[in-house]
Amino acid sequence: MATETLRPNAAGDEENIPTVVGDGVGAHYTTVDEETPDEDTSYVGSGYADDTWYRDLYNVAGHSEGSGTINHIKVYARCYTPTASPVQAGLKIAIKSGTGTGDPDTVDEGSEEGLTNSYADYFNQWSTNPATGSAWTWDEIDKLQIGISLRRTKDSSWGKSRCTQVYVEVDYTAVTSKTSSDAGSGVDALYSLETPEAKSSSDTGSGIEGAPVQSAALIGNETGSGIEALVARLLAAVDTGYGVEAGNVEIEGLLKDLFASELGLGSDSLIAKIETPTKGGGMKLWN
Repeated sequence: MATETLRPNAAGDEENIPTVVGDGVGAHYTTVDEETPDEDTSYVGSGYADDTWYRDLYNVAGHSEGSGTINHIKVYARCYTPTASPVQAGLKIAIKSGTGTGDPDTVDEGSEEGLTNSYADYFNQWSTNPATGSAWTWDEIDKLQIGISLRRTKDSSWGKSRCTQVYVEVDYTAVTSKTSSDAGSGVDALYSLETPEAKSSSDTGSGIEGAPVQSAALIGNETGSGIEALVARLLAAVDTGYGVEAGNVEIEGLLKDLFASELGLGSDSLIAKIETPTKGGGMKLWN
């Protein structure tokens, strides 16, 4: 598995958090888009009303590294409250998603989070797209908006909630194409095979690539050993006139050698005999 981190790059459909400190006046996303959090140098913060939630949404850059199956997304927010002992939750992490390449139309928020009086990282995970109820697609990731809702922590006039950084991590399993020499494993294994190479009589071959073809037959003037050589000699004898006219001696000798070399000598030996063909008949072999 792998992750790709996407950060705010433009304002989303909502920009309601009232307090903005730093370089984000008029563009809230610039206060929370940094890769390294700058804490109180730039942040957005809730108002003073006790039970009022204020929400910002931010567009994020499209993915550039991820591929394959999306397992889930996690949206992170780095927040805190100046109050030492907050008595009311001050944060909800939010997203706005859509279907396919369509514009986002569904807002979904995580559970309320109680903040501490020092900056800490909070996150909420979505394994499926709330707009579809199904697994995320990369088109939907590219259209995603992420954000936060903040409210006062309700314990003093300084009980505002603050947030300095927001981003999303996309967790995915990449699929890598395999070549014929790669074995591959797991869900990303794509096993491809090249066309088997034809083998000649001198090639042994091995594995899936070994597709030996019929060994070459010897002709009369070729040497060799084994059954190929005997058969070649037998055929040569017939082709050059051996038969009834030339006598049976040479052919009979060849047949004896053939069967003896194949079946062995001893009690199991097979001696081939040849009978002179009669007119209109064929050559007979028996043991």
